[in-house]
Formats: sequence, structure tokens, C-alpha cells
Amino acid sequence: MASNIANLPKSLKIRTSDNEVVEVTGKLINESLVIKELFEKNGNGDANEMTIQVKSAELKNAVKVLELCDLETPPVSISDFRDRETFESTNLQALEFLKSIPGDEMVALCNLSCTLEVARLRDLCAASFARIVGDSTVEGIRELFGLRNDYTEEEEEEFHKRHESVIG
Repeated sequence: MASNIANLPKSLKIRTSDNEVVEVTGKLINESLVIKELFEKNGNGDANEMTIQVKSAELKNAVKVLELCDLETPPVSISDFRDRETFESTNLQALEFLKSIPGDEMVALCNLSCTLEVARLRDLCAASFARIVGDSTVEGIRELFGLRNDYTEEEEEEFHKRHESVIG
């Protein structure tokens, strides 16, 4: 969250690419650099609705996660926190909700956090991925997130040979 906008509306309606309307609060507008910029370009509230090319389900998940955060305090960047327990306890409700989201929806939410430039959401997604993945194998991670293996057996063998000293 870079800077706050003066005169934020109590709420704003966002029409999504699937033509649904999702209502967000002024505090949530401040979390997204993209939405904030669009809001400012629209004259700080001349319109009570704006259109953003995102899917409503993804935006609803983002709104839910951010509603579980204390938006009054500046976010701790995942690259800045050294005490993982403090980060997790500060964001426990959001991380618990993220744990309930299926893998493919989680990937979409992470992509949305980048598209709308929501640093707090991006960091929460990264922390959630780290908690989920843990000690999983590459195959386990692919299965968890519905990812396919684009490598042939020969490419896999070549990769393992090149990186044998690192991956053992």
C-alpha cells in the first residue's frame, strides 16, 4: 500500500469480465495500485462503478482475504519478514481462508494479486504456497495445483544431470 487516496468512497462497485458486480470498500481500493490508479483517473468518485477485466470469483476471493486482514496497519512484505511465526500469526485468518481455496483457484488468485498489484495479497499467496507445498515433491506440487509436466523424459534426465550437485 503506497499512499492513501483522500475522499475514498465508502464502497465502489466493480463490474468484472464475466459481467458480475462486486462491491469493494474504500480500504480495499487502497490495497490495489491498479484500482487506485483507475479510481483517481475517473475523477475520485465521479462514478460509483468501474469495469475491470478480472473474473468475479477471483475478485471475490481477493476481497474475502483482504477483509480478514487489518487494513489499518501497513503490510509486512514477505521479503522483509524474518520471523515467519509473527507474519503468520498476524495474518492467521487470511492464511486459514487461503488454505481452503483449491489449488487452481489459488493460482488464479495469485495471478490476480499481480494483475491488480495488491502487494499484501501477493505476499499472503506466497506465504500460503510455502505452507501448502512444504516438503512436497515436484510431482506432488504438479498434482496439487493441476499443473502438467511439459518436459519429456529425456529433458528431465538432462535437467537432473546438469543439476545433480544441487538436487542430489
